[in-house]
Amino acid sequence: MLAEVRHFDDAQCHAAHLPGWQQVYDQISGGRFYSSLSRLNTGHLEVFREAFNQRVVQYGRAPADMVHFAIPIHAPLPLTLQGRAVGCHAITALRSNEEFIMHAPAEVDSIQLSVRNEDLAALAPEFYQQLNSKRQWQPIIQIPPEQLAHTRQLLLSVFDQAVENPDLMRFAGSQKLVQHQLISLLLDLLHGSVPERAINLTHATHCDIVRRSQAIVLASSDEPVTVLDLCQQLRISRRTLQNSFQLIAGTTPVDYLRSIRLNAVRRMLLSAEHAGLGVRDAAGHWGFYHLGHFARDYRKLFCELPSETRQRSLLQ
Repeated sequence: MLAEVRHFDDAQCHAAHLPGWQQVYDQISGGRFYSSLSRLNTGHLEVFREAFNQRVVQYGRAPADMVHFAIPIHAPLPLTLQGRAVGCHAITALRSNEEFIMHAPAEVDSIQLSVRNEDLAALAPEFYQQLNSKRQWQPIIQIPPEQLAHTRQLLLSVFDQAVENPDLMRFAGSQKLVQHQLISLLLDLLHGSVPERAINLTHATHCDIVRRSQAIVLASSDEPVTVLDLCQQLRISRRTLQNSFQLIAGTTPVDYLRSIRLNAVRRMLLSAEHAGLGVRDAAGHWGFYHLGHFARDYRKLFCELPSETRQRSLLQ
């Protein structure tokens, strides 16, 4: 996994540090140029946050085999993409190899996610179908203001933690959790743009979904399982998974899977086999890249801090 933060004093130098993008950034407003670029690459997902202090026109061609979403953090109007105005409550999307032109005002700040075509087709089939329809496709997607604000905050939290803790990102479990959480948050935004078809399931079917989910978790005892893993393997939507867990287990799949991972960390801390392993490494192995949240959730579940569990194990 790559995580880096760079600063530039030239618009085209900034553009050149985004691999795969065949593009030009031209500074339009007068004054000294300053920009920042934070990048995160998980192999399956490319995420970057960029901000400029000057007006810039961006044009070129998007990378192949991926769909590219831009979510505004701070975007003074007017902002235009493909000759269309982008409102303050909208996200934008570029298809694989799509030529583009964007006029960005001074002080613009955005976070952008590039998702592989095959992943988007599997996780959001209705949206992907619309994406490939010349008649239905719109590069500007309107989002309810409260939803956009909430999801943007969560996206930034996950992204910032990953960029600021590169040592935890060396663990495959943490890389996977970051990647899946970012994709899940993006899918939450896209869900409203293409409503999901309603499916009526019996109580027995909901029970079977939870039972099969548990079997998948038990079969993956050496790595964390995510909501996206369950959806892909069971071939169901995240909403169906959510409804099944709420009805049968009285909890959300996110909370359920977090508890499973916390128990796995606890077993590792109590194991003589892993006596030399620190709390930080055990947490990273099971996908906990935000140590503050990890310690809080661990204490809530077990009524003690992970360091106390480790100390008690060493004294036995």
